[in-house]
Amino acid sequence: MILYTAGHSTAELSDFVDLMTSNAIELVVDVRSKPRSRLPHFDQLPLEAAIEASGIRYRFLGERLGGMPQDQAMRDRWRQGHLDPIIVGHLRATEEWQDGIAELVRLITRGGGTSVCVICSEANPDECHRKAIALDAAQAIDGLEIIHLAVNKQVPAEVGVQEVMM
Repeated sequence: MILYTAGHSTAELSDFVDLMTSNAIELVVDVRSKPRSRLPHFDQLPLEAAIEASGIRYRFLGERLGGMPQDQAMRDRWRQGHLDPIIVGHLRATEEWQDGIAELVRLITRGGGTSVCVICSEANPDECHRKAIALDAAQAIDGLEIIHLAVNKQVPAEVGVQEVMM
């Protein structure tokens, strides 16, 4: 089984949807804490509509797997585009995160393995909490391969489960 991840960054919506369809993605899981963007075409409603119009299902799990912590002290540390190991550790310890990972694992494994792509806004997975999400899913699903996608290229992750300790 494969879990894909992608960040929309500043892509055109059509290019992002093409990235999903060209990789045979069946389900997009949006893990943005706030499903809005400075690029209005990546706000939740237009993104969801475009994804579903292409025949791909859309699911929002940002309320459980979003990267912005609810705790004020942790939120004060949070910076867009910076994967802070302390914040990641805090998120992973929450019941919401654990429930979100369990739900993601169910979505990936049901029916023999649905082709799932976890999306957020950061292009580089090393700067985004979706890397931690993917690694947590890989711990729960034996043999899960992680592939990080980018508009106009596909980059297989050189990531092992041992890197979970950020």
